[in-house]
Amino acid sequence: MKRITFYIAILLSLNCYSQNFSGEIIYDFQIVPKVKSELVDSLITDSKGVKIHYLITDNFYKSTKYKNGKTIYSYTYDQVSKRMYDDYANMEYITYRDSRKSNTEYYGSEVFKDSIEVISGLRCFMVKYDAEYGKSISYYSDEVKVNYESFKDHNIGNWYESLKEVDGCISIKNITEYENYSAVRKAIDITSKELKPKDFELPNDKIIVASYLALDERAELIQPTTQQIELFQNRVQTASKKLNDGEKYLCYLRFVLTKDGEIKYLDTYKKGSNYFDKKAIEIFKECNFKFIPGVIDGRDVSSQVYFPIEFKA
Repeated sequence: MKRITFYIAILLSLNCYSQNFSGEIIYDFQIVPKVKSELVDSLITDSKGVKIHYLITDNFYKSTKYKNGKTIYSYTYDQVSKRMYDDYANMEYITYRDSRKSNTEYYGSEVFKDSIEVISGLRCFMVKYDAEYGKSISYYSDEVKVNYESFKDHNIGNWYESLKEVDGCISIKNITEYENYSAVRKAIDITSKELKPKDFELPNDKIIVASYLALDERAELIQPTTQQIELFQNRVQTASKKLNDGEKYLCYLRFVLTKDGEIKYLDTYKKGSNYFDKKAIEIFKECNFKFIPGVIDGRDVSSQVYFPIEFKA
């Protein structure tokens, strides 16, 4: 009887590790400086108190970034729609990307199965990556893996191919190298639990529009009239008098252009100068520019649009 019980225990243990992971991984996030600079100091300050909560199961995942317990941003993947949904806490709408459309070039990777490091109590092997954005190293454990085939056609981030290469293992630690700093993401808590599609549902109090990256044809400015062009140039020149000789300020406006050509949620992207950001919005509204909506699969769709206005002395 004892021998039978022992064999059952072994079988249960093996079955547990052979099942696909479903649950939550909490990551700590840090910026490690290589040089001293104002930009790096700013990134270090912004990274303090940041945690990333990652939910994943077959066909779905959701990554939510928290700072001091407050939600900043999340992105959700849905295998049915093949979309990735980006939800910023300070924005009134959600944008989506087509996961089948890769926007970064990947040069290669190398798996080191014999390079073992214990992270959060798990034996992990190492993989080195080389991509357009830089070089990175990830550590994976065979004890935390998903069915990579459930993410077929997910090309953004080279996700499907990278996942397939490591037999569905999920990153336990990642180090991405930039010129002046390293970004380190490390798992500090891993919890198995059953997850269902409803756990990945989007907020119902925000509209959903296409990111410009998802478009087959991007929104286009309709040729302004002579009066609109003259008004725009005059207003920009007048506002630019606030600058010193040789100075310039580039402001990017951001808004939603509906499929009917209506402009909504106009604001500035990466706010800098209160004066020029405010002036850019005033000028844009006064000129009353019109746009042709973006297109996906031959249909007009609502999408996010960026519009630059440069002030220079």
